[in-house]
Amino acid sequence: MRATPRAAAAALIRAHASAIVPRVVAEATAGDRKATDIELDRRLTAFLERRIPLWVQALEADDRERVIAIRRLLRTDADAGEQIPPVVLLGTVAIGYRLIESEIRSRAGEYGFSHEALWAEMDLLRRSVGEMRRRSADDAGAA
Repeated sequence: MRATPRAAAAALIRAHASAIVPRVVAEATAGDRKATDIELDRRLTAFLERRIPLWVQALEADDRERVIAIRRLLRTDADAGEQIPPVVLLGTVAIGYRLIESEIRSRAGEYGFSHEALWAEMDLLRRSVGEMRRRSADDAGAA
């Protein structure tokens, strides 16, 4: 068991990331497949493999460190946006949240907390990241 829901949620994601990433990529690239989609699969996989550890760091960071951790995460998202169309990138992240929530629902008990407690930590971080992304975009638009 982990000491807090935040630590337990981070441990769960860390432990199951290798199973989550291929599922996210498969769903994000489903549909009319072309030979060039292999390159998109590779880019999305590389993005998620960079993003998930940063997400876990932001999730388990204490409140004083969280803003800095979220900024690192947003830089990774911005860098990925240069190689992956933004709509695909955002869709991939949304699919990731949904699949992570599914993992949390099925495995929370193994980590000593209810799925609601673990998801509450994930959702708080998700909303914090979204708010920082919006503020950053607003600041860039005002410049």
